[in-house]
Amino acid sequence: MHGKTGASVTPSALDDSAAYLAAIVASSADAILGKTSAGLIRSWNAACERLFGRTADEMIGQSVSELIPPELWEEEKAILARVAAGEPIENHETVWLARAERPIEVSIVFSPIRDSAGTVIGISSIIRDISQKKKAERGAAMLAAIVTSTSDGVVSKTLDGIVTSWNQSAIRILGYSEQEMLNQSIRRIIPPERQAEEDRILAAVVSGEIIDNFETVRIRKDGALIDVSVTVSPVRDPAGRVIGASKIVRDITDKRRTQQQLRDLLAEVNHRSKNLLSLVQAIARQMTRQGKQLDLDRFLERLQAIASNQDLLIKNDWRFILLSDLVRAQLRTFGDTVGDRIMIAGPHVELTPEAAQSLGMAVHELTTNAAKYGALSNGEGRIDVGWTRDGDTFAMHWIESGGPQVSPPERTGFGSRVISDMVKISLEGTVEVLFPSSGLSWQVSCPLERITCSGRDAQR
Repeated sequence: MHGKTGASVTPSALDDSAAYLAAIVASSADAILGKTSAGLIRSWNAACERLFGRTADEMIGQSVSELIPPELWEEEKAILARVAAGEPIENHETVWLARAERPIEVSIVFSPIRDSAGTVIGISSIIRDISQKKKAERGAAMLAAIVTSTSDGVVSKTLDGIVTSWNQSAIRILGYSEQEMLNQSIRRIIPPERQAEEDRILAAVVSGEIIDNFETVRIRKDGALIDVSVTVSPVRDPAGRVIGASKIVRDITDKRRTQQQLRDLLAEVNHRSKNLLSLVQAIARQMTRQGKQLDLDRFLERLQAIASNQDLLIKNDWRFILLSDLVRAQLRTFGDTVGDRIMIAGPHVELTPEAAQSLGMAVHELTTNAAKYGALSNGEGRIDVGWTRDGDTFAMHWIESGGPQVSPPERTGFGSRVISDMVKISLEGTVEVLFPSSGLSWQVSCPLERITCSGRDAQR
């Protein structure tokens, strides 16, 4: 028969209940300690010993402050006061100290302990080690910060290609906002002719492969095509199953542009090297025509004139040479007389490499002739070098005065052909060479477009 309802609980039943509760506390995986409202430890279970490395004999009767860093004592006092007033506090995250002052990150539930009259006579603390959890959280926060701040676009997607995350750099590179791309297909940014790439990438990711630095093309929101390098990695769940993919997108437009510029530059260097070799061969042939012995010194001087032009061309990235720089380079031997006996004047003109080659050789031959026979062969001669632009026409002159009397040469040599025929043919212009008694006069006129770089300086 059952006992009567409301029958009193026997002392033995109370003892059994207390023993059962004590057994639960003793065997709990969480550290549980009891303390007075003043903070003196009254109980200390086995999990406390494992967590803090201190035995019950060491800790019972001691102040809980021994487990707390000094800078957190005031926080503990405030908590004790609140719980002593009957307020439970749940999941308070803080730091306590194990043996040897080793800090442990913990989460604590504080509960008031009451007697039969409801008076708070102590406090229980259930303490859980959250060090690994906090470490994982910090790691996740660090990864999130890296993803947020990286200059590369970082995107995650499902195995169906549906976008699940889209960072700030993805917004910058591809133009779509996070709201526009979340839950949308990644195929939105893939050109129609490259859709098969996505099928191959997803198939590789499902099999656990990593696609590393795959260079391709994607579509920006504004419709522009951009060159990108893509790295795609599988995303796995805790069981190791592939559940999605992460994609790192790097804009390589500048890299591709630089590579193309380098290819163009190498092609230009190759082209110009062949032209230079042809020019050197032509000079050698002209200087040895009709069985004439090569004048090595004169040959080397002409090669040096070509080299001076090349130095100026390289200085300007193989694009142009300033006419004023070219003239001064060929007259460098007489640089101390420029502004005194040699006058150089003319507007800003950027010569094409081809025009610079012809005019540079002509100025070199004129300088050499002036030094040997003309205005620079004595101490009184003067040279006026100048050029003008008049609409679409370019004109340049070299006029000598004050030197020895001159007369037309008895025969036409290589130098004469350079200042006349070569300039006339290469610039599609007219050349006039006169030999008045006062000194040589050389003048050239040609279309401006034959000497300038794509008409740039014609517009200045």
